Amino acid sequence: MTSQIGAGTAERRPARRPVRRLPLPAGRGSDGGAGSSASSRRRMNLWRLEWLRLIRTPRALALGAVFLATGLIEPVVTRYASSIFAHVGNGVHVSAPPPTAADGLGSYVTEITLVGLILVVILAASAFSFDSRPGLATFLRTRVSGGWQLLAPRFAASAAAAAAAYSLGTLAAWYETSLLIGPLPAAAVLGGLLCGAVYLVFAVAVTALAASTARSTVPIAGIAVIILLALPVLGTVRAVARWLPSALPGAAYDLADGSHTLPYFLPTLAIALAAAAAALLLAAARLRTREV
Repeated sequence: MTSQIGAGTAERRPARRPVRRLPLPAGRGSDGGAGSSASSRRRMNLWRLEWLRLIRTPRALALGAVFLATGLIEPVVTRYASSIFAHVGNGVHVSAPPPTAADGLGSYVTEITLVGLILVVILAASAFSFDSRPGLATFLRTRVSGGWQLLAPRFAASAAAAAAAYSLGTLAAWYETSLLIGPLPAAAVLGGLLCGAVYLVFAVAVTALAASTARSTVPIAGIAVIILLALPVLGTVRAVARWLPSALPGAAYDLADGSHTLPYFLPTLAIALAAAAAALLLAAARLRTREV
């Protein structure tokens, strides 16, 4: 009888509900590997977010189009400069020496060093202006543990876009110059491409440093452009001209006409890369302590 009562009581006892375990925040679980894996996934999401922002907006496409168009047009203008000036000058005869292949490539470099540089700085400044929107700044800082993790994806995407656009324009200028004026040494063209791409990477790093002192796109771009334009002015001092990063864009012409070889610019390349790394580290340190 007692066993029957116990059995009836057991039948009336409500079933226990399963306990739901909420996931612990990343880095606070008992398994350190799982926490670090979740943190890594969050960091990778920022990289993917920046990549999508770059390819799903017309910024990178517009940048590449400008560099490509400049690379295609400038050698044509160099080749037919005398005819163009005579037409514009209402029949006035303009005497100019025949252009060389180095002139065709150099005209592209001269034009893109100003116009393309400003576009690259604006593109990078728009990527680094996340602190101009408090909501976005707070959202991003809840997913990173330091300024470098916040800065690196945007720097990498902007620098890659700038280097790719410059390479595209250089190849277009190489093709047009070879077609209209004359052949160019492949080693010289590729060496100049390397120097120009490194200079644009340096320019993006300078823009990142400017972003640590300003918040919105226009002030960031303004500060960066002022710094980058001050370097050629400093380069008028012959003692330091060779060592400044601003000497790198002109390497394409010097290599094409045989004035110098690539080893001549290796110290300048090293200085530009070291300066870019220093600018990024300083920018990351400043962003880490900035109040949102």
